[in-house]
Amino acid sequence: MSESPAYRAAKAAHSVDRLFGSRALRVPGTYLGAVAFPHPRVGPWHYWWQAHLLDALVDAAARERRAGHDDDAARLRSRAHRLLRGMAIRSGGRVTNNLFFDDMAWLALALGRLREEDLEATGTCGKDVLSAGSSLMNRLESGCDSNLGGGTWWNTTRDYKNTAATAPTALALLRTHRVAEARDQLNWLFDTLWDDERGAFLDGIRLVAAGSGTETTSVDRALYSYNSGPALGAVLELAELTRDPAERQLWLDRAAAIVHGAAKQFTVDGPHGKPVLRTHGGGDGGLFTGILARYLGQAASSELLDPDARAVARELVEETARALWDGRREFDPVEDFSKPVAQREEGETVAVFSPEPARHSNEAQRVGAPVELGTQVQAWTVLEAAALLS
Repeated sequence: MSESPAYRAAKAAHSVDRLFGSRALRVPGTYLGAVAFPHPRVGPWHYWWQAHLLDALVDAAARERRAGHDDDAARLRSRAHRLLRGMAIRSGGRVTNNLFFDDMAWLALALGRLREEDLEATGTCGKDVLSAGSSLMNRLESGCDSNLGGGTWWNTTRDYKNTAATAPTALALLRTHRVAEARDQLNWLFDTLWDDERGAFLDGIRLVAAGSGTETTSVDRALYSYNSGPALGAVLELAELTRDPAERQLWLDRAAAIVHGAAKQFTVDGPHGKPVLRTHGGGDGGLFTGILARYLGQAASSELLDPDARAVARELVEETARALWDGRREFDPVEDFSKPVAQREEGETVAVFSPEPARHSNEAQRVGAPVELGTQVQAWTVLEAAALLS
């Protein structure tokens, strides 16, 4: 059996679908990822987990298309469209989020990629994607203003501007041809939240006592891997669009600094003697490092970025993917999931991937305990990034 990077990514795609795939409120023609496996009877709604699930479906569709597997690619694109419908139904008939701007930015990015994949494969794009994307961009623009000097609000309370909202918003603005606005967002991000010594972005800046007339600000100095991801992607794409050589080099130098900072701040010793990306546990943190890996893969593929940074980015993605694959727990999906060993050598199997690449899934994920969708989409995203590099 081949275990090429493409095979590994396909196994992750199949496993997430087999273990977590469901309908939205049992409505035909829809798709959602259950928040956990085994599926809880009643579970929370994680809008932004679904956005990254959609992004991973686009990764898989593009991989199958490049391999000439047109039927599989079409099936995955169809699933992505059904997921968009599922999200709208689960959100009460809308695709926007009433609270968080960063959540909407993630979905806007995923839909932009779905649009491009549809066009590449079929020459057309569905109205569902165009309409949803337009609604999301309108909402994102409303989250950008000059308060605190610029940037994007994290939520509609408008008392916190952070990297998690500003970076993907900047990238979404770039991909919808609002280059000047994106540049402003990124300049604010580097001026306000970049920590040059640590090589990473601080989480955000909070407006204390908002509306009192005596407001002050407080900076949250926490570092999270996902903050570096979309900022890296946005800086690279802005460099590609910049004609002035000096400005282009500025953005490329910043991209290299983000890559080297990620290697410094977000790695641990891996099981094969080389560093792997570290993760942030479960819950929302269970997706963070998959996001970083997506954009490290983009950096590794960039012909503009200096060779040293490209090599660092490539090794981080490939070693993390290797660790996740070797640390998987593969089993027969009809077996009792609570059994310590539920595996067979023939027939259909699915894989559960560790939430911590440096540790085997049997250590990091107690056998029989519910497995979260976020950690599995994270692993899938890392494996797709490695497959693209191959």
